[in-house]
Amino acid sequence: MTLISRSLIRKIVLLLAPIAAFFMASPGFAQKPKDESRSIMTWEHSDDGHKRRLEIRGKAEFNDDYTDIQDVSEGGVVRIEEVRDGQSRRYEVRRDIGGQLTRAFFMNGQAREIDATARTWIAELVLNAVRQGGIDADKRVQTILRQRGVAGVFQEIEQINSDYARRHYYAALVKHGNLNAAAFADTLAHAAQHIKSDYEQSQFLIAVAPVLEGKDSAMPVFFKAIDTIKSNYERSRVLKTLLKRSAPSKELLIQIATSTQGINSDYEKAGVLKDVAAVYLDDSALSGVFFQTVGTIRSDYEHRRVLSALLKTKNLSEAALTQLLDSAAAISSDYEKASLLLEASRVYTGDGKLRAAFLKAVETIKSDYERGRVLSALLKNKQIG
Repeated sequence: MTLISRSLIRKIVLLLAPIAAFFMASPGFAQKPKDESRSIMTWEHSDDGHKRRLEIRGKAEFNDDYTDIQDVSEGGVVRIEEVRDGQSRRYEVRRDIGGQLTRAFFMNGQAREIDATARTWIAELVLNAVRQGGIDADKRVQTILRQRGVAGVFQEIEQINSDYARRHYYAALVKHGNLNAAAFADTLAHAAQHIKSDYEQSQFLIAVAPVLEGKDSAMPVFFKAIDTIKSNYERSRVLKTLLKRSAPSKELLIQIATSTQGINSDYEKAGVLKDVAAVYLDDSALSGVFFQTVGTIRSDYEHRRVLSALLKTKNLSEAALTQLLDSAAAISSDYEKASLLLEASRVYTGDGKLRAAFLKAVETIKSDYERGRVLSALLKNKQIG
């Protein structure tokens, strides 16, 4: 019952974690349903009685410098409003069903002329809402790239307070910037410095992982960015995504196994190492890092799970199998240790070369019953005798 309860709790936490992280990390953000013709997009921010809000119903187009609304889809409306020091301002742009575009400005609920002061307020609030809400990020980044290059995009991002919006700007930069390895590495370093939310950082790194192909010089910077992620769940998500790349290299597996040491959760750590085991390459450097990381798992159950996953790869070298059995000897639970040794004895039936490693591991079993189970299997499979 205890194992079932823990499993259920773990699944619930994993399901809720990204959702909770998203809303905690994004105090002001844009929402948009799939159907743009009926969409409602909002951005709002409140700070010590100062409230700002932008709402788009339908589809809106902004002018080139994002200081006003150029057009709205039929039946749509864009509304921006601010409440500050007891005073309210509101600006609305509508297109009615007859196709007429109208603009209106209100002070404290009363219609006013759109004069120079109103236009200054409109320009500042529209640009701020677009910037902080990540609205039109893809299009804006392309414009900034043409005008000011990558450095200009960095400057724009440094004026953004929301990690949600920052992440969308970085993603658009990678998508449209045609970045070489050096510029890509600079973008990763800049994102690692400016995105504080673990969720948004992991979302960005997962999104750009496919771009790493052919940019090996950027890999150290990518892993430095991973190191900024404190959440065990988010960090494991990024590492697992990297492992989904076709035929990961020995160097990549070493970097992933090393980074996994920074995960404190035994469950998340074991999850990544199990995925590494599934694509394991028999190499002495990788074995050293892999088993060192396995040794940091405190849970005997998770420790055994990782070694069991590695056994399923089969055809491991004698050196790797010896390390596996040595790692098994470090498991405190006699049951988990015996279970792993039994599994190993079935996979490598009749392999007399491993006799010393098997016996060394068996000697660490304190339970007579569990030790007897393993010795009986070893005799049957002719690994001792």
